[in-house]
Amino acid sequence: MARRHDAPHGLLPGNRRGDIAALQWSQRQTRALTIRGEKRIVPGFVLTPKKRRGKTLFVPESTMLTAALAAAPRTGKTVLMTAYGKPFSPKSLTGRMADWTASAGLPKGCTLHGLRKTLGKALAEGGASTRQLMDVLGHDDIEHAELYSREAEQAILAVDAMDKIAGFLDE
Repeated sequence: MARRHDAPHGLLPGNRRGDIAALQWSQRQTRALTIRGEKRIVPGFVLTPKKRRGKTLFVPESTMLTAALAAAPRTGKTVLMTAYGKPFSPKSLTGRMADWTASAGLPKGCTLHGLRKTLGKALAEGGASTRQLMDVLGHDDIEHAELYSREAEQAILAVDAMDKIAGFLDE
């Protein structure tokens, strides 16, 4: 069963607000990848975040995001459009996010960056390595990724770590 905070971050690729505001339909791709020996077709976005100094990232979509995008109207170049058919600026997207969270009955303070942090924490709790956090969130340095993993639920990580050696201890 999904926890309450799982749904919102599943709708976002975990990028910075400026990258989300500028996200274009033309950046959406499907890639054929082999992951741990399994061939998969993976939908996602190819981005060159401003803070990555020209480095290109492939950011996979969650299944929730794929479903939301399938139902989304394609009325312009960018994925997110204002009611006036214009792309959002990062600042206006922040304001609109506040409106969306208020109308959804969520507490004040639910922000795009907060969803990014929640995604980072959920990835860490799900067993993602620091390097994987860096690749999903677009960090260049390990210190930023470790901020998210430090916020992960310590008890969950500790139990998961002990589970990894349970077979050795039982012998």
